[in-house]
Amino acid sequence: MDPETIKKEIRDVLEKMSFGEEVEEIEAHQGVTSRFSVRLRGDADLLIGERGANLAALEHILKKIIQKKSGEGFKFTPTPENKVDDDAHEQEEYSENKYQAWRFTLDINDYRMKRMEDLKQDVKAAAKEVRLYKKNVPLRSMSSFERRIVHLLLAEYPDITTESIGEEPDRRVVIKPYP
Repeated sequence: MDPETIKKEIRDVLEKMSFGEEVEEIEAHQGVTSRFSVRLRGDADLLIGERGANLAALEHILKKIIQKKSGEGFKFTPTPENKVDDDAHEQEEYSENKYQAWRFTLDINDYRMKRMEDLKQDVKAAAKEVRLYKKNVPLRSMSSFERRIVHLLLAEYPDITTESIGEEPDRRVVIKPYP
């Protein structure tokens, strides 16, 4: 599904939620995963929710709507190696983008971008503390996506290691000095 169609779906859902008149613009940012940034007039707290919970739910609903409308039921991106090649399935021309419409993130008033910047600053401060005091520093509980960001950010530090501990929803990263 092309970005313009996804933008239309986002606008339609927001209109059905009575936020249609608040939408200033919807931008599509292409990359490995597309990002759709919605700019709203006024306060977007209701759509974002506590710690982004409503935003995550809205994104999930949008992905399901787009999957259903585009007929995309697969949970993987086919490649020539894993393309279904069964007599029971009709052969169709391989399309790299066929099953990727649901691979996008939704951001409202740059909430997620700001949150990532805050996360990076918190991680850098915690890493500095670990280096200085040579003690473990646990971070706040966070989503799997945020934990992955932390692990990737600190992977380049040879004197620091990271570990995820706990159970959802209280799972967190502990930054430790490398032994």
